[in-house]
Amino acid sequence: MPKDCAQSRAPEPASLSALDSLSTGGPIDDIPSLLAGFDSEADEVRRQACAVAGTPRADSLFLSFRSRFVKMGEEVTGRLDQATGIQSDVLEDTVTSRQLTTLLAKHGFALEYSEGNAYADEDMGYWARLFDGALTPAMQKYVGLRATEQAMRFSEDAVLQISWDELAGRAVTWEQFADSYPDFSWQEASRFWYNTYLSAYLTGMANSRVFSGSGTLEPGVRASYEHLVARYPLTRTAQLVAQYLTLLKQNGYRQSAAIDSLLREHHVASMLGVQPPIR
Repeated sequence: MPKDCAQSRAPEPASLSALDSLSTGGPIDDIPSLLAGFDSEADEVRRQACAVAGTPRADSLFLSFRSRFVKMGEEVTGRLDQATGIQSDVLEDTVTSRQLTTLLAKHGFALEYSEGNAYADEDMGYWARLFDGALTPAMQKYVGLRATEQAMRFSEDAVLQISWDELAGRAVTWEQFADSYPDFSWQEASRFWYNTYLSAYLTGMANSRVFSGSGTLEPGVRASYEHLVARYPLTRTAQLVAQYLTLLKQNGYRQSAAIDSLLREHHVASMLGVQPPIR
């Protein structure tokens, strides 16, 4: 058994200290009690996963626990939604926000904000620490990739928060992941991220457009497409982008029915009417 997996408790950031209660007089005061049993449950799942480290069973234990974890995150977010009177307080750097951030981080959640609303998001770095050495190489790689991506916001109010080249790199990374782990047990998750990044790259977002108001490809996007094709010529992503560029060039780098047909053929859905993931 890997040494780090045999530890009785996964390591956590040294800066975190215990918080037993909140005293705002509102709905968020229930959050500590909601989370109270999660540490022991997490430790038990880790122990079980370590006993079958590196096997599909370990991955299954992780995914089962994560499902319960996500539901708990929804409950916590519900308490934040109810606390409308202190939303502004939570959104700013206050004692309450710092307490919440610390509390949630200890239990694997990140206190995040979108369009003025606070919510509890899963922290993939927590999973990486908690199940380090227990999961299969594929699942450990998945968790690590998502932890890295979460460190920088992907979108906010349908505005791309990373560069077009970084977006291209994410799509290529998930293509390479799929090629490296064709039997990955959670393929719908890795496929989701690939499709999300590819769709955003080729169709843009509501407030980060690929085409200008006149229907012409934005110069910065075009430069990124050309860079991707040159840097990763053997990937399926680059080959699709190369076809996309060819059709664009034939039509003065403007949108056309041929482009729409190419996207449909490759099952690339438009992101213009979709709220993209935040992280």
